[in-house]
Amino acid sequence: MRLIFTIIVSILLLANTKSIAQLDSNSKPMLFIGHPTRISTLDSLINNASSLALNSKDYDYQLKQYTAKDSLLPIVNNYQYINDSIMISVANHFFNDLAFGNSVPKLDHNGVKFKMNVNEVPLLVKKYAEKESLNELVKYYTKGSKEVSIILDTLKFYQAINMVNADKVKVLQNAANDFRWLNAIKKSNKFILVNIPSAQLKAYDSNKLIMSMRVIVGKSSTPTNTLTSQINRVILNPYWMVPKSIIKNEMFDKYKADKDYFFKNGFTLINASYKTVDPCNLDITKYSKDNFPFMVRQGTGLDNSLGLLKIEFESPSSIYLHDTPQKELFKNNKRFYSHGCIRMERPIDIGNWLLQNNRIAIDTFDFKQPSKYTIPRPIPVTIATQVIIWYSLIDFDNKGALKFYQNVYKK
Repeated sequence: MRLIFTIIVSILLLANTKSIAQLDSNSKPMLFIGHPTRISTLDSLINNASSLALNSKDYDYQLKQYTAKDSLLPIVNNYQYINDSIMISVANHFFNDLAFGNSVPKLDHNGVKFKMNVNEVPLLVKKYAEKESLNELVKYYTKGSKEVSIILDTLKFYQAINMVNADKVKVLQNAANDFRWLNAIKKSNKFILVNIPSAQLKAYDSNKLIMSMRVIVGKSSTPTNTLTSQINRVILNPYWMVPKSIIKNEMFDKYKADKDYFFKNGFTLINASYKTVDPCNLDITKYSKDNFPFMVRQGTGLDNSLGLLKIEFESPSSIYLHDTPQKELFKNNKRFYSHGCIRMERPIDIGNWLLQNNRIAIDTFDFKQPSKYTIPRPIPVTIATQVIIWYSLIDFDNKGALKFYQNVYKK
């Protein structure tokens, strides 16, 4: 990268600026060609990209790709405007990575196209380049997010010591770019963010943190999948439709040993025609773990595994957010107990926030005496709200301090 910029700068310093104007007096002013200070500043920024959790080779490769097609001698060959567009493209790429991250976080399912101001970068590159202040544009993006700024400061600290910290450097580099992406989303979206390693939930609305709470996520043997999705509805007093895997691996043997197992634990058997079946009248010898063609449903109420509130969204792995009767588990620092779904510490607070324009149903529900109600109460979420479940080994506590978390799923 340094060599290529040096060649361009040298040519420009030797060239007669008037001859450039004479080539095409009607053309628009160039942003980089003819302005060696701007090129030198961009060159310096790119060569120090590692301190910003970026890779200078990304931009070096891009410039080489362009200059392999077009002459490196813009004035002599009358390619000055083509090559200025090359420089602008490289600058836009660099600052786009500062604004949105150099890659999208790795997720198992992407179900949302978030609103982002993707047109901002080219306008700001032009504005700051013309003011000879591209360094200030770097500050604008790195200081615009408190989380990104803290991650980059921590990264510089670990880069300055020794290679024993190579793993932490890599984690911080990934986190810086993931949080850049998150910061861009925060500006114009309403969403719930769940981070699996920290077992933590945060709710945001237009760049404002509304609330945070502890959650319980999947065990390493039954991990919670990552995704982005649109929240569809809140269900008060939900049924729990037991996943096939739980019926097979945890319930069938108990039922085989005790035909009253389902009845004693508040479960109902439902056949393919959606009619209830008496488990005591079934011939158990006709069935096995792999051949048990019944749905198992747990009734509503305080003892229901989903508690009194469930939040539904599209998920290929059929996970959702929900309440839980096991409140004591939230006291633990390591909260990896579920079969993949996410249990919330304060589900009613989240429900109120999601239904802020449709509160009658939730306001009239008596959470202290749910036995009054025998069937679920579904309520649509009409204000567009997304959920992001991601896997970041970096997170921030309630005081805004950066913390490293254990790689529970060994990703």
